[in-house]
Amino acid sequence: MYKKILLPVSGKSHGQRAQKALKHAMGLCSGEIILLHVTEPLPQIVGGEAHAELKREEAAKGLTLLCPPIETLEKAGISFHTRVEEGTPAETIVRVAHEESADLIVMFTDGRDGLSDMLIGSITERVLRNTDVTLLAVRH
Repeated sequence: MYKKILLPVSGKSHGQRAQKALKHAMGLCSGEIILLHVTEPLPQIVGGEAHAELKREEAAKGLTLLCPPIETLEKAGISFHTRVEEGTPAETIVRVAHEESADLIVMFTDGRDGLSDMLIGSITERVLRNTDVTLLAVRH
């Protein structure tokens, strides 16, 4: 059993596939699950109040994406908290896992998404290469 599990949630990880990853995390958790959504970095050409407003909008979208897993965790009575962070997905997942002292990262993976993933590597692969935290990749 793991005391702190990090579960990244993206716009792609929705529906039954995301629920499958969440159920694995719930079954392995003896403490708390951290739900994380990573927003894309905002362009630096936008500044001031416009930049702040865009950040608020992206954070709101992220919280909306976290609603289904939040409901599931609340119904199950499992302790959790949420984070919406701006950055590149793999690097942000690794950073948050270390900041939160996570014992396990549970990620949904749907395999390769095409040529760009074949050349660069998937987010899951990049997280695996850059963390010492145990990673569980749940495939649909």
